[in-house]
Amino acid sequence: MLSIYVVTSWVLLQVLALIADPLNFPKKSVTYLILILVIGFPIHVYFIWKFRLKNLEKSQTGDDSIKIYKSPFHRMYFSALIVISAISAFSAVIIINTNLISGFDLQEVNSQDKIAVLDFENLTGDNNLKIVGEIAANWIVHGITENEVAQVITPKVVNDYKSIIKSQASSVDINNLLKTYFKPGKVITGNFYKRNGKLLLQGTIMDGLMDKTLISFQTIECDPDSPLNCIEELKQEILGYLTTVDKQDNSGYINKDDNQKTSYFEETPPNFEAYQFLLKALANVDNDKIHLEYLNKSIKADPHFFEPKIHKIAYYFNRSNFKIEDSLIENIKINSKLTHRQRNILFMYESLLKGKYDKAYKEQKKEYDIAYLDLNTNYSTMTIALQLVNRPSDIDDIYKEIDMSKLNLDNCLQCGFRYYLKGLADVELKKYEQVIDELLPITKTIEDGYLKRPLIMAYIRSGNYKAVDDLFKFWEVSMSKKDMINLEMITGNEFLLADELDNAKAYFNKVISIADPNNDPIDIALSYYYSQDYKTAQDLLDKLHAVDPKNIDVIVKLAITNYKNGDHDKADQLIKSLDDLRADYQFGEIDYGFAQYYAVLNDKVNTFNYLLKAVAAGKWFTPTTFQNDPHFLTYKDTQEFKDILDYWNRFLNN
Repeated sequence: MLSIYVVTSWVLLQVLALIADPLNFPKKSVTYLILILVIGFPIHVYFIWKFRLKNLEKSQTGDDSIKIYKSPFHRMYFSALIVISAISAFSAVIIINTNLISGFDLQEVNSQDKIAVLDFENLTGDNNLKIVGEIAANWIVHGITENEVAQVITPKVVNDYKSIIKSQASSVDINNLLKTYFKPGKVITGNFYKRNGKLLLQGTIMDGLMDKTLISFQTIECDPDSPLNCIEELKQEILGYLTTVDKQDNSGYINKDDNQKTSYFEETPPNFEAYQFLLKALANVDNDKIHLEYLNKSIKADPHFFEPKIHKIAYYFNRSNFKIEDSLIENIKINSKLTHRQRNILFMYESLLKGKYDKAYKEQKKEYDIAYLDLNTNYSTMTIALQLVNRPSDIDDIYKEIDMSKLNLDNCLQCGFRYYLKGLADVELKKYEQVIDELLPITKTIEDGYLKRPLIMAYIRSGNYKAVDDLFKFWEVSMSKKDMINLEMITGNEFLLADELDNAKAYFNKVISIADPNNDPIDIALSYYYSQDYKTAQDLLDKLHAVDPKNIDVIVKLAITNYKNGDHDKADQLIKSLDDLRADYQFGEIDYGFAQYYAVLNDKVNTFNYLLKAVAAGKWFTPTTFQNDPHFLTYKDTQEFKDILDYWNRFLNN
């Protein structure tokens, strides 16, 4: 009867293990059955005594008064039952602690980290080439383990188990072997054959059940005498897939570390070496030379790898080298077969180049919807929303998608930019106290000067001038002279917007007192200009114009100083010279200069006419343009001016 229990238990376990997956039973079904059978065994032993052995002994003696429990057999039987019960209890505790109390099944958790690699099948008909399949499998195993991509079940281990199982049965199915004994998350298989004197190698990655193909790589061709060339190329493709696609999170992006992610735009996996170069490039975004060097290496290692090409386009766009950016876009369009997502991204950059910011924002939003958790995508969407289409109300929702409290601010370049854009948006929305509460502690961690601008703006626009003076006393102890000059120029500009000329002059005078005429001539000239000392400003601007006669901002300011100093003809001549400087990729700069000039002349019609042209041509909304430009102080509350600020919304809302 004990044998019947053991055999029945074994059969039940085998049946349940076989039908659990097809019937979608819980993964712990077998565990629960084992636990029940282990606990049930000593109970079964006891019931055998109670209902069979005890009655049998009584029937043999024919005397109900005999003390059965005192017999030697009884003592031996119950001693064995105690031992069996102890073993069963100990086993049950281990099963419960390992699989149930812990809350997870170790095998279940780790299965997705296991990859089984099988020998590649030889379809050449030449047994001498069988070794190629073994080399291919071993080469791939080496690449996976060397780069710590996953735990590998090698072909040797699979073959060893296969031979052991064969000794127990006439044949064995490799699928069942993997599912029953190894339970890998993925299986790498492949084959090779000859055609037209070439060796062709194919590789495939399947799921652990081997009933679904995750990816089939393009056939690789090489000389039969140099099979390692094929094998190495396939290894790179497989590693590229495993280190990118296999590590995507639900945002469609690949986790690199706590603070950075890299998007995966590819239709096919990149070469692993190319992907490694890309990671190095992204780790050096603050070093232009190294960043660009690794981007170029990534593209060279895999000319079909789309992402480094996009980062290279972004590199030149951010540095206003629009001609190179344009040529890069055209080269991709001509020489690459693009996916739908890749076309959207490329069209977004094309729209930026053409100053069509409504289209750029719509395309960027498509990418954002896919990968809103990616820092670069999130930050870029914030930039376009605030500074290109002037929608500060959109910023908060975009910003909140990423929890900044979980990020290491000391090692997160995009984090500071996100705080900066959020601060500027809140200033535009007049949430001054919120800006102060959020940014004041952050500026103690991220000490870059740009992050202090929204803080200065919030204090001045909320009327807390003393706080600004106190901040400068604190900052001047540790900040460089160049950074202090920049902050003082920002503060002076803000006081002009508040119509506080005397306070503005105080900060511009600080610039004049500490700036170096050789290194900071433009800051000194503009300080005199905004302090309304037009005579001194004109002399300094004349010198700057002589050195750089095509500087649009200098020409505009020089024309205005000439007008203020009474030389209207010279002013008119200078401002009209701007038309000769019109060129591609200026994004409304010249029309904006005309608007500034006519605003000083109180020519309302021309001011709004040129402002409209400027915004339509792509002039950015920055902390010093449009509503933040003192030249338009008398106009910024008019309906005409508000309509210009709302220019892109008319297209976005349609």
